Amino acid sequence: MIGAALESRGRGRSKLDCSHLVHTVYQRAGFPYSYVSSSDLYAGVDEFQPVTRPQAGDLVVWPGHVGIVVNPSQNTFFSALRSGIGVESYSGSYWRERGVPRFYRYAKAIAANRGDSEAASPGVTQAVLDDSVNTQAISTVDVNPADIQSPRVQIIDSARPQAREVTQAILLALSVNPEGFEESDVFKLARPLIVFSRLEVRAVKVHGDQGQIQVRITAPLRLARGQTKLTKRQETQTWSLRRRDQKSWELLIPHDAVYLSRDTAVRILAHQLALLADTGSPSANPHQKSQLAQMLNSLLME
Repeated sequence: MIGAALESRGRGRSKLDCSHLVHTVYQRAGFPYSYVSSSDLYAGVDEFQPVTRPQAGDLVVWPGHVGIVVNPSQNTFFSALRSGIGVESYSGSYWRERGVPRFYRYAKAIAANRGDSEAASPGVTQAVLDDSVNTQAISTVDVNPADIQSPRVQIIDSARPQAREVTQAILLALSVNPEGFEESDVFKLARPLIVFSRLEVRAVKVHGDQGQIQVRITAPLRLARGQTKLTKRQETQTWSLRRRDQKSWELLIPHDAVYLSRDTAVRILAHQLALLADTGSPSANPHQKSQLAQMLNSLLME
C-alpha cells in the first residue's frame, strides 16, 4: 500500500482530488473497491470497516477529506493536500480544526485475517489486521524489541513555538502506542522504558533554524534491563528543535528511551499481564507476572 502511495507521490502534478487519489492507490496496491466520495467513506461503506487503532494503510477520514495512514505512531497520513500530493500529520492544528477523524480498514483484509478464503485478497492473509484479534494470534507476531521506540519527530505548527504549544505537541505524540509495543515483551526492550505522569516544557529557546526546549518529566516508573524502579522522580531534559519551514518546527524526541504516558502504559501492561495470565502460554513467568502487577498497582495508585 505504501509503495503504491509513493509511486503516486512521484506524480506530484496529478489533478486527482483526495478521494480519487486514495481510490487509485488502493487499486494499484491490489485492493479494489467501487469509487465513493470522502463523505460517503466517512459515513461508512461495505468495503471498509471502522477501527479504533489505525495501522499503516488504513483510511483516515473527515467529512470532505480522506487520506491513507502512513505511520500511526507519528500520526502521519498521505493524501492530496493544498500543497500537492504528500504527507502531513493528522494531529496538526489544521486537521484538528476539521474535527475528530474516523479510521477504516479494508474489509477483505479483515476477512482474510479471520480465515475467510473466499473474501481474501492476495498477499494479506498473513497480516494481523483486526482489532479484535485473539491472544493466540498476538503471540505469533514477530516483533523485535530493539525496534520499539517513541515517535522520533513531531511537527509543531507555529512560527515561534511557545512552551504550552510544545507541551501539547509532545503529549499528543506520546499518547499513541508505539507500533508493535503490545506484542513485544516489555522486559526485553533494548531501551529503557520511562512512564511519565506529568510532562511540561519549561522554556523554549530558538536561534535561526535551531532551537532547544527544557522538559521537566515526572516519572513514577522506569524499566531497564528487566529491572523496575517504582520511585517517583523528577528530572529536566534538553530536547532539540529544528525549523521545518517559516510556519512550523520539528521536535526531535530523544532516541535513548521509550517514553509512555501513564494511561498508555497502564493499557499496555494490563494487556501483557493478561497474556501471561493465560495458563496455556509457554512464556508464563510468575516473577514477570508479579512485576507487571506491581507496576500496574503503582501506576493506578499514583
